[in-house]
Amino acid sequence: MSEYGLIAFGKQPMEEYLWIIEAPLEILDRFCRIAGLERDSAIPLVFTLKPDRFADARLTYPSAKCTRPEAWLHVMALLYVHHVSFRLYQATGHQEAITSITLLRPSIDKELEDLLGLAARGKIAQLRGYTKLLQRVFKRLQDAAIIEPEY
Repeated sequence: MSEYGLIAFGKQPMEEYLWIIEAPLEILDRFCRIAGLERDSAIPLVFTLKPDRFADARLTYPSAKCTRPEAWLHVMALLYVHHVSFRLYQATGHQEAITSITLLRPSIDKELEDLLGLAARGKIAQLRGYTKLLQRVFKRLQDAAIIEPEY
């Protein structure tokens, strides 16, 4: 169970919320490394022998490649402050296997913009000690989102 997600109980193994960012591979990979993640943390949506650097890739939290919420938030903040077009999803799944996915379009208010700016400037270490603040960011993203079905 993620400390920032909910668990759904049923016949299936326990599911948790997954947070997903999709952006161009080259940019997402560069921002992942800036946030302290491994080079291959950005997973291409379509696997080819020679990936197109402008093809979309995905970063999922929590996942084996991104176990810390502050790293995921740092990447999203860098995309936001550098005006890179990206998609934000909230999904449910188990061990990175997605069972449902929802496209989020959050409106960024002043408080959320300030938090993203703080994260993008490398001040994420300050956020690491503030679990409640991180929870608030994820909650604000979820609450501010206009949910659109993904086809």
